[in-house]
Amino acid sequence: MSNPPTSRKTKVNSCLQNCILFLLVNLLFFILIWVGFVGAASFLITKDRVKPVDAIVVLSGDEGDRVQEGIKWYKNGYGNSFVITKTHTEYIGEGQTYSEKLQRMAIDGGVPADSIYVTDGEASTTFEEAQAVKILAFQRNINSILVITAPYHTRRAKIIFQREFKDTDMKVIVHPVENSWYKPINWYLSALGWRQTLTEYGSLLMIWFNS
Repeated sequence: MSNPPTSRKTKVNSCLQNCILFLLVNLLFFILIWVGFVGAASFLITKDRVKPVDAIVVLSGDEGDRVQEGIKWYKNGYGNSFVITKTHTEYIGEGQTYSEKLQRMAIDGGVPADSIYVTDGEASTTFEEAQAVKILAFQRNINSILVITAPYHTRRAKIIFQREFKDTDMKVIVHPVENSWYKPINWYLSALGWRQTLTEYGSLLMIWFNS
C-alpha cells in the first residue's frame, strides 16, 4: 500500500525544514567564527587621535609603509622632527644599512634631513626601541611623540611606550599605518596574517604575565 499524499507531503516538509535548520545553524556557526576573527584582530589595533607633537617616531620592522605614514603626518604639520629606530638587523647589503634606507625614503618623501634623528644602539625588541626613543627624547628635549607602527602592533607598542614613559611628562600617541595590508576583515586569509596575529597575542600574554 502506498503512503497517502498527505503523509508524503509531511515528510517532504519535515525534510525541507531540517535542511533549512541545518543551513541556518551552519551559517550562524560561520558568522560567529568570522566575528571572532574580526574581533581578535580589532583588539590588537588601537588608534589614538592624532595631534601635533614634537616628534613623529617611526618604529622599524617593514619595507617602508610606516615611514610613508610618518611622512604623511609630518608634511601635514603634525611633527617638528622625524625619528627612526635602529634595529639589530641593520646591514641589508649593497653598502647600505636599514636605517639609512628609511632615512633616504623620508628625505625623498619631503622630510628635511636636519629634522631626521636615528636612535642609538640596535634594538631587537619594541621594549628596547622605547628605551632608545626615551634617551633620544631627553637629549633633544622632546616632550610629545606620535608613534607610527603596523596596525597589529599598535596595542603592544602603546602598552610598552606608556610604561617606559610613565614617570615622565611625555605625551605618547600611537597610530597605525592606515593603508596597511593587515585588516580585521580579512587577515585570516593569509599565512602572514596568522603569524603576525598569533605572535602579537603571545607577546601580549608575556607582557601581562610579567606585569
